[in-house]
Amino acid sequence: MTEPQQAANAGVPDSVAAWEERYSGSDPIWSGKPNEALVATVSSLTPGRVLDVGCGEGADVIWLAEHGWEATGIDLSQTAVDRAAEAAAAKGVTASFEVGDVSTWDPSGSQAEAEHPRRGGYDLVVGCFLHTRLPDTREELVGKVAEHVAPDGRLLLISHAEMPPWAENQDDELGHGLGHHHEPVTPNGDFALLIGGSPVRWEIDFAELRTREVEGPDGQPAELDDSVLLAHRITD
Repeated sequence: MTEPQQAANAGVPDSVAAWEERYSGSDPIWSGKPNEALVATVSSLTPGRVLDVGCGEGADVIWLAEHGWEATGIDLSQTAVDRAAEAAAAKGVTASFEVGDVSTWDPSGSQAEAEHPRRGGYDLVVGCFLHTRLPDTREELVGKVAEHVAPDGRLLLISHAEMPPWAENQDDELGHGLGHHHEPVTPNGDFALLIGGSPVRWEIDFAELRTREVEGPDGQPAELDDSVLLAHRITD
């Protein structure tokens, strides 16, 4: 990689160590609440088998399990997975959590698959605020996530359409090397990446920008747009 490329890619989380450092503190780094766009989008779907890629501390997986889904979450960070499992146990929720990189993870060897043999994939695969890991492109990332969707299943991608004004400074202060420098994501853009790299057919169920109210680290209010894409894998 050339020096200009290295500079352009500065802050991209390309190692497990970077994510472990992000979770290295004693306190959770996320709110423990499920993603609002996920709740709004998934509530109308019939529960089945769901995989959450990059599940973090497990809030979305726990919510899905509480609402009838057979839920599995994978994440690069062992610390995040441990916290997710502890949070589920504390709530008496049955869910599976594993350390895994979606580019190499084999569900056939997972705990969830041992308990419930594979039925051709997951009825729903969720990716919320996924980071592209070098040297992959976003198209490759979307394709790898989509590979786990069963025929007639769905893929839900929730992404930052814009970043909060404080994000870059906050990452620099934390020193985690997990900067949020990227091009804005749109639902139609993600769908174009999906169909461009997939050997199967997809249709859009739902694609829009959703605005949410957030609060910055110093209490400053803001509104941010998220890209939400729900795509349906079509069977011939």
